[in-house]
Amino acid sequence: MNMNQNIFDSRAIRRTDCYAQRFMRPGRYSYAILPAGTAALSEERPHMIVVKDGKKDGEMKQHNVFIKGRGAQYAPDNKELTIDVGDLVLWNCVSADVPPFVIAGDQAFFDSGRLTNECGYSHAFGHPGEYSWKDAYGSGIGGVVKVVDPACKCEADIRKWRAKLGDGTIVMIADGKAQPDKVEIVTGQTVFFAVVTSPGISITDERFLEQASSYC
Repeated sequence: MNMNQNIFDSRAIRRTDCYAQRFMRPGRYSYAILPAGTAALSEERPHMIVVKDGKKDGEMKQHNVFIKGRGAQYAPDNKELTIDVGDLVLWNCVSADVPPFVIAGDQAFFDSGRLTNECGYSHAFGHPGEYSWKDAYGSGIGGVVKVVDPACKCEADIRKWRAKLGDGTIVMIADGKAQPDKVEIVTGQTVFFAVVTSPGISITDERFLEQASSYC
């Protein structure tokens, strides 16, 4: 097993990850999809989220944007998406050969590289183990995800495991804390890190930070 393939980092979205952003005010929000770590190198923001102030029922709707890529070139399936105030947009790319990317918006709150308010990051854990994560920007926020092998021995076990894969686990981040700070899931399940308020954090596998420090 290549450990690098199983390291997760919200600053570099991969096929097993999603970035989600909720839009609480009407307006036009432009953004770009760029290779991870290069957002500061380009000012171009060719794609658009148009937020209308017309919602009456107050219900939040989710809109999915699927990203296609070739090399380091990325394109959303909908270059201009119109939503209502309070709706959530989720970005994902399932192509295995596309390099990790970042969603870079034209406003500070709209940036997968630094999670602030009313946003989220999800990761599907494909291997058992205990995964410690923390904020790479030094806020002190962190936690642990324990992934347990379902130990399927028969078809009934497999059916139960597949049914469980649809159950997401949520970690809420607000007021400088992750709640709960330790969760347990089975292999293949997804954890969604919902950032309610933060100064701008990341959800970063501690192994990545250890590797990075070893190069310094």
